Amino acid sequence: MGIRRALKMMKMMKWLIACITLLLLVLQTPVVHAQDKGLQRIHAAKMSYLVDRLKLDDRQASRFMAIYNEYERDLRVIRRSFYKKHHVRLLEIDRAENMAARQRVEEDLDYQQKVIELKRSYNDRYLAIMSADQLADMYVAEKEFRQLLMKRLSVKKLRLRAK
Repeated sequence: MGIRRALKMMKMMKWLIACITLLLLVLQTPVVHAQDKGLQRIHAAKMSYLVDRLKLDDRQASRFMAIYNEYERDLRVIRRSFYKKHHVRLLEIDRAENMAARQRVEEDLDYQQKVIELKRSYNDRYLAIMSADQLADMYVAEKEFRQLLMKRLSVKKLRLRAK
């Protein structure tokens, strides 16, 4: 009984130290340039969720966060380019209504291809710090986090409307 309790306490201490370390690292990362505190909180929650879900140790977690932050920066560049282009195109459609649906589909596929290329370019870097199973789980965990976030935001929106 004493050994089990000691092991459980050690596990809890390790988890607490990992969370504190993660929090400190997230607060110091340059990716969180956003002025909005809400985005900072979401980013910190996402990083914590991913590190916990992937069961990374402290060393892996710090290396992972550095690479993942760089990946997110590169992904944001691709997204901004796509959405900026599409926003302009949507305005043109309103005016001319002559843009072919085929062209919009091709542009969307180009965007998706760039995202895939970006993911492939980061695979080796991720695999240097985690297993292939953890990498596959990372992409699943990202989707789960997005779903959790969307659920929370919709509940929050409903509460605000009810007031």
